Amino acid sequence: MAENESLDIGTEIQEGNLSRRNFLMAASFAGLGVFGGVRALGTLTGKTPIIADSKGVLFHKPERCVGCRRCELACSEFNDGAASAYLARVKVARNLNFGPEGAGVSGYFLGRGKYGNGKVIAETCKQCPHPVPCAEACPQGAIKAQSTTKARKIDTALCIGCGICTVACPWGMPTLNAATQKSSKCFLCDGRPECAHACPTAALTYVAWRDLRLASPLVQSGMMPASTTTNCSTCHSS
Repeated sequence: MAENESLDIGTEIQEGNLSRRNFLMAASFAGLGVFGGVRALGTLTGKTPIIADSKGVLFHKPERCVGCRRCELACSEFNDGAASAYLARVKVARNLNFGPEGAGVSGYFLGRGKYGNGKVIAETCKQCPHPVPCAEACPQGAIKAQSTTKARKIDTALCIGCGICTVACPWGMPTLNAATQKSSKCFLCDGRPECAHACPTAALTYVAWRDLRLASPLVQSGMMPASTTTNCSTCHSS
């Protein structure tokens, strides 16, 4: 690929011009891997499996949030045995005291907000319906519906630590652990989210699934497949 060629991956996918295979190729050429570029990718299959809809999702109420970040601690300690905002599946540090508009433009991490209004917004996994961006992009088919809640969960036995799921997610929710070289994302703790249980103000709640994508501004272009009506018929024709 020529050095002066630019890649607008988000636009290409939204317009239905970028396939899963081409996304992976473009990402590898563009050096979009989280740690030093995308590593060797596995063999891609011809069809992406349809993933059952999640039964629930985490819902955050900013008006209740006091920014204590107990949710991040509860999540990372339960899942990783470490107190780490970076590894936490719910992201508060990105937006702490920055509010609902603007920080992404000014370059403050990946979050959004305008300094000074004091509003805290926790980023949570949207548990996207099919086609699921992170699952679509995973070259190993490592992201599947968890058996109980149908939340999207990464199978660490299959994960090769390429970090492409983080690149593909428009909200940057999957996280690559540098120590284990495995990615992780929210799977709703099998139906009892530790973050929601630890929240002292009930700002985080586990609710029946609702589509939170349009209400959540993107933090990166990511991989946003077009509607299932226009895109899925080529893979899942009867």
